[in-house]
Amino acid sequence: MYIHWDKKYETGQPLMDAEHRLLVLLFKKLDVAIKTKRSEKVLTRIVSEVRKFVDFHFKSEENLMLETGYPNYEEHQKIHTNLMIELNANISRVVSHKEYPDDLLYFLHHWLIEHIAKHIRSARSRPVAEQNYKDFLRS
Repeated sequence: MYIHWDKKYETGQPLMDAEHRLLVLLFKKLDVAIKTKRSEKVLTRIVSEVRKFVDFHFKSEENLMLETGYPNYEEHQKIHTNLMIELNANISRVVSHKEYPDDLLYFLHHWLIEHIAKHIRSARSRPVAEQNYKDFLRS
């Protein structure tokens, strides 16, 4: 598998770190399905799950950026839009058998590693309910 969780990916923001870990888990799920030669139907369902979670994660991250005064919010939102377009194109190529699912994994790995925002660590303004995230994640 291309990606494994590493502490260096942590942003210091518990909610984003939890979502990033879930992304890694979904990518691993896809990787296992590919390597164990699961049916096309199973791969399609997992890919759909990845797409929906990525879309959710981008919305969550954008809300966090607004809450913490991220300086280049509009630019970063465009990056998210472009990444979703690229993700959908990659998924379409996999579904239409023009690419292998491994190509999608490579794209997902590259995106996650390159995209994790560092702004959250040094933000002056803190996210809404940040203190509650740790308690919720422990329960």
